[in-house]
Amino acid sequence: MCHLVWAAILGLAVLVVLSSQAAAADADAKARLEGWDRDYSADVQMVGSRFSGTGYHSKVASGTYVHPTRNSLDYALALLARNAAGDADRAAAVIRKVISLQDADPASRTYGIWSYVLEEPLEKMSPPDWNWADFCGALLAEMFVQHAGRLPEDVKALMRTSLGHAARSIMRRNVGPGYTNIAVMGGGVTAAAGEILGDAAMLDYGRARLKTLVEHTARHGSFNEYNSPTYTMVALRETERTLRLVRDPAAREAAESLRQTAWRIIADSFHPGTRQWAGPHSRAYSDTISAKLAGDLAAQCPPELAARFKTLPSDPLEISRTFIRGDSPEKSIIGTTWMTADACLGTVNHGMLWTQRRPLIAYWKTEGDGVAVFRLRFLHDGRDFASMAVATAQQGGRALSVFYPLKNHGDWHPALDRPKDGTFEAADLRVRYELRAKGAAAEAIGGGRFSLAAGARRAVVHTLPGKFDGRPVEWQQGREGDAVFVDAICYRGEKKSFDFRSGPAVLLAAAVELLAPGDSPAAQSPSLSDLPPSAATAAWDPGPGAKLTVSTAGLAGD
Repeated sequence: MCHLVWAAILGLAVLVVLSSQAAAADADAKARLEGWDRDYSADVQMVGSRFSGTGYHSKVASGTYVHPTRNSLDYALALLARNAAGDADRAAAVIRKVISLQDADPASRTYGIWSYVLEEPLEKMSPPDWNWADFCGALLAEMFVQHAGRLPEDVKALMRTSLGHAARSIMRRNVGPGYTNIAVMGGGVTAAAGEILGDAAMLDYGRARLKTLVEHTARHGSFNEYNSPTYTMVALRETERTLRLVRDPAAREAAESLRQTAWRIIADSFHPGTRQWAGPHSRAYSDTISAKLAGDLAAQCPPELAARFKTLPSDPLEISRTFIRGDSPEKSIIGTTWMTADACLGTVNHGMLWTQRRPLIAYWKTEGDGVAVFRLRFLHDGRDFASMAVATAQQGGRALSVFYPLKNHGDWHPALDRPKDGTFEAADLRVRYELRAKGAAAEAIGGGRFSLAAGARRAVVHTLPGKFDGRPVEWQQGREGDAVFVDAICYRGEKKSFDFRSGPAVLLAAAVELLAPGDSPAAQSPSLSDLPPSAATAAWDPGPGAKLTVSTAGLAGD
C-alpha cells in the first residue's frame, strides 16, 4: 500500500515538469518531421541521411547516403505523435521494415540487436553495437505504450515480439552500473517490456537494474560515466521515458532518484557566463553544447535549481566531485571545477586522452556571444590517441599535468582497435594545448612559457624539458584555422613502431593558468622529477597560497 501512496505522491511531484518536457520533446520531433518527410525513401520504408560515424563499429565511409535504423524509428514515433492523415500508415511501414532488420535468432551472438544502417548488415560491422537493442527497444516501447491504438494488430504483434528480443538481449548482456547511460536505458526498456509482455521476470530485472544503479551512484557520489554532456542527457531523458512508460512503483522510484541525480550533476556543471557545461567530461562528442541545449536546460530544470542556471552561488566557485570511488583517493576518479563570472576550468585527477574524454577543458567569454574553448589533447598522426593519459592537480584557475602511457589500450578507441602486439606505428606523436576562438593568438613570452589569448583572457602554458621514448621533446606554437596551440612534439619523422606493452618511457609535464586582464603569469616554473621505473612527479608553487603536486605513480597500468 505504501508503494501505491508513494507512486501517487511521486506522480504529482513530477507531473508538471515531465509534461512540459514531453511537450518540448514532441515539439522538437515535429520540427524534424519536415526534413524526415523529405528524406523518406518509399522504396525501403526508411529515412535516409548522410552517414557520420564515430570511426568505430561501422565501416561505412563518412558522407555515404544510408538509411539508419534508429533514425527511422525516431521518425515513426514522430509520425505517430503528429497523427496527420497517412502518418499512422507510414509509421507502420517503417516499423515493419526496421523490425525485419533485427537479429531474431536466440542462438546468434548478435541476438536482439540491429545494425546502424540498412546498407551495412550486422555481420559486416566492426564490431556490431549491442547498445542498439537499448536504443531501438526504447523507441519501440514508447510507441507501443503511447500510440498502440493508432497501429494495426499485425504491427503491434511484431512490436511485442521485437521488444521481447531486444529486452532478452539486454538481459543477456547484463551491463553493469558503471556504464551509466546504458544501465539506465536498459533498465527502463526491460521494465517497460516486462509490463507490455506480462513477463514478471523481465519486469523484476528492469526494476532491480534501476535500483542497483541508484545504490551504485550513491556509493560513488556521481555517475561513473561522469559529467558527460552527451550521456548525462541520455540518462536524464531515459529516466523521463521510464516515468512516462512504466507503472511499477519501485521502478518509478528508482527512475526519479536517477533523474534528480542527473539534474544535480547538470546544475553543478553549468557555467552561466558562457552557457557551457564545465568540465571535466568523461565522454563528449563535441567541445561545446549548443545554445538550444543551454536554453532548454535553463527552461526545463526543476524549480529549486533555476537560480543556479542564472548565476553562480559564489564567485569564484570551486567544487571537487568524486566520480568513481576507489580503494584510496589515489585510485579514485576525482574532478575539480573552478568557475568565475566569465570563465571556468575543469580537470580530472587522472584520465585517458581518448577523443571523447575532456580531462582538462576551459571556457571563457569573448566578444559578443562568443566563447573560447581551451583543451588538452594527445595526437597520433593528427588524431586523438587513447593510449596516452594525463594526471592533473588543479587549484583555482591553475592546473599542473604529467603525461603517461597506458597499457592494453587502443588507438582511436580505448578497446575496439587495440593492436594484438601492443605496438603502434606513428609518424607523429604530440601533446597539444589548444585554444579555439575567433581572433585567437599564440605568443612565446619567454622562460618556456606560451600565451594563448582570445578576447580579454589568456591561457599561459608553462612548459618543461621532457623526454618521450628516449628522445627530447620539443615545444612549439602553431595555428590551424581558428585554433592556436602549443605542442610538445614527442616524435616526428618516418613511420616508426612504438611498443606500448611495457609502455615507452615518458617524462613529460606542463602547467597552465587562466589569466584575466592585468594578471601576470607565475614567475616560478614547475619542476619535474623521474621516479623509476615508470613514474614521474611534478611540483609547482605558482604564487602565494598555491602549491600543486601531481604524480603518475601507480597509474601507468590503468
